[in-house]
Amino acid sequence: MKIHLVTYGCTANKADSLRMEQILTNLGHTFTDNLLSSDLVIVNTCTVTRTTERKVLKFIKSLSETGKRVVVAGCLPAAQFDVLNKIDCQTVTPSSLDDIANVVNNSSTANVTMNLLPVLKGVTGICSISTGCVGNCTYCIVKRARGELVSRPLQEIVNEIASLLHQGAKEIQLTSQDTAAYGLDSGIRLPELLCAISRFDGDHMVRIGMMNPFTLLDILDDVIESFEDPHIFKFLHLPVQSGSNSVLAHMNRNYTVEDFQNIVRKFRVRYPGITLSTDFITGYPSETDKDSQDTLKLLHEIKPQKVNITRYSSRPGTKAAIEYDMPDWIKKERSRALTKEHHLINKTIFSKRVGKNIRMLTTEPGINNSTIGRDPNYTNIVVRERLPLGNWYNVRITEARTMYLIGKRVST
Repeated sequence: MKIHLVTYGCTANKADSLRMEQILTNLGHTFTDNLLSSDLVIVNTCTVTRTTERKVLKFIKSLSETGKRVVVAGCLPAAQFDVLNKIDCQTVTPSSLDDIANVVNNSSTANVTMNLLPVLKGVTGICSISTGCVGNCTYCIVKRARGELVSRPLQEIVNEIASLLHQGAKEIQLTSQDTAAYGLDSGIRLPELLCAISRFDGDHMVRIGMMNPFTLLDILDDVIESFEDPHIFKFLHLPVQSGSNSVLAHMNRNYTVEDFQNIVRKFRVRYPGITLSTDFITGYPSETDKDSQDTLKLLHEIKPQKVNITRYSSRPGTKAAIEYDMPDWIKKERSRALTKEHHLINKTIFSKRVGKNIRMLTTEPGINNSTIGRDPNYTNIVVRERLPLGNWYNVRITEARTMYLIGKRVST
């Protein structure tokens, strides 16, 4: 059977899609980029915001109306199964991912090998280290979809990374809903996992996915020490969500602004060039004008290079859903203020790098015959020539854009 697979959402969803593709390929199915010629379409969904939900549903309905056989996977059927009631489709959830074999084959006898090692695509391998989380954020629907924390055995992760490296992976992305929570259910925490995978030789790099401040606090010093490994990108994705302690308390985030600032300070003292990525939610129900200004002030003070700004979106079944939902124009106004400040921050940071020579690992092809790569701090760099992927190059930075740098190759 020819299958077309579409993935929405986070890196964890991408890892799930790779798993489904591997299972089905192992059973003799083939995958195609051509939607029209496919026999079946799998849509791996995200429902983190109302906007994303509407986009995904519109696509699924368009497929269903054409008579195409559709399987809906991911967070939407897990958290909001009712919205699919009137759509002709089959479903599979993150907790029953391996059922994709029986769903596609319309049987209950498909032979799925549970310990299938991943097949690498390109030079970037994605390794999911856990599912679910230990938080109970008032606004988040992902908990309903992914459930409580379930950490994968350490040796299973090590074996998977070894397989990816053996196949030629040069970037390994460790992903989960919260990588700092890894092992809270088993006793083997993230620093021990990082120590285990640091033993692999080679010129590959590891990107550690998002870590929530409250699960990072008790292992902070050990995680900072783990970053000393030259194979680990000096990249910290630490979502703060708000610069107001009252809003954070209302969100049930279990940390304070001061906790967040302390984590950032400690990482920057040890690794001055580290790339900080953070997330903000604007227009949360309890957010006042002062709270919004405090968030803008925090952004100005910490100066992260990467920022994900999301306008609050009421999600069904969450605690915050019963709260007052402020007008969209207020959310947009606050979002624009944060975006404007972030662009000014990046303009200042990136402009200082023009003229400097930087080592870059090529990771993916770009548009117009360009190549995209990352420096050891995970800065996004574009070179305007097609280079082999998975190699390190010295590049001189020639231009600074809002979200990335442009470089010219100096030598291999």
